Amino acid sequence: AAAPPTVTLSNGVKMPMLAAGTWQYNSSEAQASVAAALKAGFTMVDTAFDYHNQDGVGKAIKESQLARDSIFLETKVPGCGLDPAVKIGSCYSDTKKVLEQNLQLLDTPYVDLVIIHFPPLGSMVTRTCKPVCGEIRDQWKALEEFYAAGKAKAIGVSNYCASCFSCLDGHTKVFPMVNQVMFHIGMGPDPAGFKSEADKRGVVLQGYSVLGNTPWRQGPDPEILSGNLTSSIAQAHGKSTVQVALKWLATHGVPAVTKSSSPAHLASDLELWSWNLTEDEVAKADALKLSGSPSFACNFAGAQESELLV
Repeated sequence: AAAPPTVTLSNGVKMPMLAAGTWQYNSSEAQASVAAALKAGFTMVDTAFDYHNQDGVGKAIKESQLARDSIFLETKVPGCGLDPAVKIGSCYSDTKKVLEQNLQLLDTPYVDLVIIHFPPLGSMVTRTCKPVCGEIRDQWKALEEFYAAGKAKAIGVSNYCASCFSCLDGHTKVFPMVNQVMFHIGMGPDPAGFKSEADKRGVVLQGYSVLGNTPWRQGPDPEILSGNLTSSIAQAHGKSTVQVALKWLATHGVPAVTKSSSPAHLASDLELWSWNLTEDEVAKADALKLSGSPSFACNFAGAQESELLV
């Protein structure tokens, strides 16, 4: 398969539209999955400090014998207070340590993109970032320094809401380039205003759980995998429902993280660029309503009201 097209980040770095994910894989599973993904033609890999599998990812990249600069490697640091490695009182210094540990575990001198996995713990309680702006700025400063040192080609965030971005306004040398959020067919093209907010700020929105996987649901959303709409669109194009779900995101210019341990599934994930959804199919897919929330850290039900109350 041809290499996936790229999206250009605000600093000019080109990021592939499709990444092989490693969530819920242990080190040996991650190693096998990444090896299979690179063999299938993936050019990007997504991992995280708290996936506890970066050593396996690093081994797969080394053993592929592919040039390091031909692989776009994305990893994450835990949000303040969400992992024992990054404590609330020492968020800046702990983040600096974890950034270096990531490089050691991945056995690489640099990563292409590192993002903050979640806003600080406090945002999960208050459902807004306003009370934790200080921690957000501290943690972001650690990423800016890592970027300035050439150890990351790009930096960003994950699960960040509008209130989290507001904390950074006027407090950054470099603004986040990426925001990785839950994004799948059935959430509409602009879930909770996250896409328009990202577009307005020059941030690339990247989708995870693109098949509706959640920590509490085993496997994808059955409506995405075998629902009437995705099945009928898939049939019309001779594609799978997974390809339809990925294509819908790509049609909206949203890069996606997908995962599989099956070489055949990985290869088919890459077959997105030689066909297009019709306007009617996009409209129907945009209108599909399934459960899904772009971030675990915000209150969307009355997003504006809740922001004002804090």
